[in-house]
Amino acid sequence: MDKKQTISITGGTGHLGHCLLVKLLEQGHCIKALYNRQLPLLKHSNLTWIKGNITQGHSFDEFLKGSDTLIHSAGLISIGDQNSKLVFQVNVVGTENLIKACISYQVKMVYVSSCTAVQETLKNELFKEDRPYKTKNDFTYGYTKALAEQKVLAAVKDGKLAACIVRPSSIIGPPDYRPSPFGKTILDYADNKMPIITNGGYNLVDVRDVSQTIINSIQKKLTGEIYLLSGTYLTIKEIAKIANPTKFFFKISIDFLLVLLPIIKLYDYLVGMPWPLTKESLITLKLAPLHMDHAKATRELNHQSRPPSESILDLLSWYKKQ
Repeated sequence: MDKKQTISITGGTGHLGHCLLVKLLEQGHCIKALYNRQLPLLKHSNLTWIKGNITQGHSFDEFLKGSDTLIHSAGLISIGDQNSKLVFQVNVVGTENLIKACISYQVKMVYVSSCTAVQETLKNELFKEDRPYKTKNDFTYGYTKALAEQKVLAAVKDGKLAACIVRPSSIIGPPDYRPSPFGKTILDYADNKMPIITNGGYNLVDVRDVSQTIINSIQKKLTGEIYLLSGTYLTIKEIAKIANPTKFFFKISIDFLLVLLPIIKLYDYLVGMPWPLTKESLITLKLAPLHMDHAKATRELNHQSRPPSESILDLLSWYKKQ
C-alpha cells in the first residue's frame, strides 16, 4: 500500500489489532485506535487512542471523521463462559453501529470475521468462501459473526458502503501480549503445565501474515468480496510436540472429554485449569475442516502463510524475551 492513509481500528488492544497497529505504523500511516476496558500498550506519534464502546450508538466523530478506512477487528468470542447476550451486542450490534457510522462519514470498511461464521465441511471436502452461514442452532460466536457479515454485505448491496470481509482461521504467533487463548495453550504445553492432548486440531495462521493481508486489502476496490485467510491444519498432538518435543503427553479423546466435562468444570472452579475446556472448544476441534483453500486471498490480496511450526517457535522465542 503506497499511499499513506488515516486508518481507524477497533480491537487495537487485541492480538490481531496490536500486530496490525505495529505494521501500519511501520508503513507510515496515521492511526486512530478505539479501546474500551483494556489499557493500550503501544505508543507512537502517529497513533491516537480513543476510548469508546462500539455497542453504544454514541458519536464516532473523533474516531472516524477524516479517516480513509476502518479495520473492524473488535469481537468477543464465546468459547469460555462469556454471556451470549454480550457476545451478540459486541459482534452484531457493535458492527451495525459501525456500518452506520462508516456510511455517515464515507469511510471504507474491512470487516474481520472468522471462518467459524460458516458451516464446517465433511472430512475431505474443501473449505472455501462459499460455505453456508451458521444459524441460531449453532454456537453463539459463529452465529453472531455470520449475522454481522450479512449486515455488512447488505449495506454493500444497497450501494451505501464500500467494504470487504476477511475470515481468518485460528490466529497464532507473536506479538501476543495478553496472551490469546491459543497462545496460552501453546505456552502451557511448552512449560509442562498441560500434560493432556486430545484428537482433533485446527487450521493455524500467523498473526503477522493475517495483518499484512488485511493491509493489502485496503488498496483494493472494496465491493463486498469475502476472503478466507487460512494457513495449515495441525493436530493437537502436532502442536504439543512442536512446543515441547521431549515430553510424553497423555491422550484423551474429545468424546470422552465431553463426557467428563461436568467434572472438569468443577475441578476448574475449585483449583483452576490452565486450558479452558468447554463444549464449544472441544466440538470446534472435533469438526475443524482439514482442507482450507485460501487461493482467492492469495490471488487477489497476496495472502502468504508461513508454516505453523515457525509461528509456534517464534511465539515461544518471543515469550522468552519478554
